[in-house]
Amino acid sequence: MQFHKILISSAIAFAASSAVAGAWEHEHERGVDLYRAADGDMVVSLVCDPNTVYGTTESAVLLEAGSDPDLSAEVSFSFPDGNTVNTTLVHGRFGKATANPVEWETLVDGFRAHQTVTVSRGEAAVDVELGDPMPFTCL
Repeated sequence: MQFHKILISSAIAFAASSAVAGAWEHEHERGVDLYRAADGDMVVSLVCDPNTVYGTTESAVLLEAGSDPDLSAEVSFSFPDGNTVNTTLVHGRFGKATANPVEWETLVDGFRAHQTVTVSRGEAAVDVELGDPMPFTCL
């Protein structure tokens, strides 16, 4: 449980740092890779623990909408190739440990392959420019 607090604190601090809109930023902290793309009021972060530094995979997608890092809601991530992942965020987090493996792979593969993602909550949809695809270390 302590790791979750450290992970979330690190990701929020990383999200609060200044960023170039529409481009993934990367930071490596305590053996974990943190990736962040911001576009307007929407921030998509990917936390990767490829070496299971903390004994298990803690990889997760974090979403901050309108400066709300604690968003708990039904959300859809849609990519230009037509792939869509529907998930429930719990406190702004969609974690690999509790995700359906196919949905997790579809989401990470979408981030690896595309420069945009559409994030939808209810009737609201926001296109997030991700910049050049990155070879994320998430497994």
